[in-house]
Amino acid sequence: MNQAFRKYLNRTIEIITTTLLMVMVAVTSWQVISRYILNNPSSVTDEFLRFSLIWFSLLAGAYVVGKKGHIAITFLHDRVKSETKKRWLEIIVQISFILLAIIMVTGGTKAVSLTMAQISPSLHLPMGYVYLALPVSGVIILCYSVINLFDTSNSTQPQENS
Repeated sequence: MNQAFRKYLNRTIEIITTTLLMVMVAVTSWQVISRYILNNPSSVTDEFLRFSLIWFSLLAGAYVVGKKGHIAITFLHDRVKSETKKRWLEIIVQISFILLAIIMVTGGTKAVSLTMAQISPSLHLPMGYVYLALPVSGVIILCYSVINLFDTSNSTQPQENS
């Protein structure tokens, strides 16, 4: 069950972030063309790219948590020699991510509710949609961290001699 959900979550985030990145490249290209070739810069593209980068970064960060690929964490993990210490390190890391995710969800939800009435200047979107990236990525990090924690606790325990 955990692995099926992880696979679904991975695939969903991969599709969303890949699509978002392709759209960002296209919009950036249009921004360059409109500014330097047409001499008529678009005011919408800059704001769209800024908001897209926020969503992309937070979703990609959540994906990295799911893949256990955060550079500082893998650096620590590679330094530890004992399997028992690696397991404890992984548990501490996942609990830390869970705490971070809870802060992201609670703080992000407050930010969304406070900024939903504010309208962005160029796109005329409620700013709450931009801040929605915090609780959404927080929920994703929470899901990944819980799955990682279960995987760590269910992995092969060192056998004791009878």
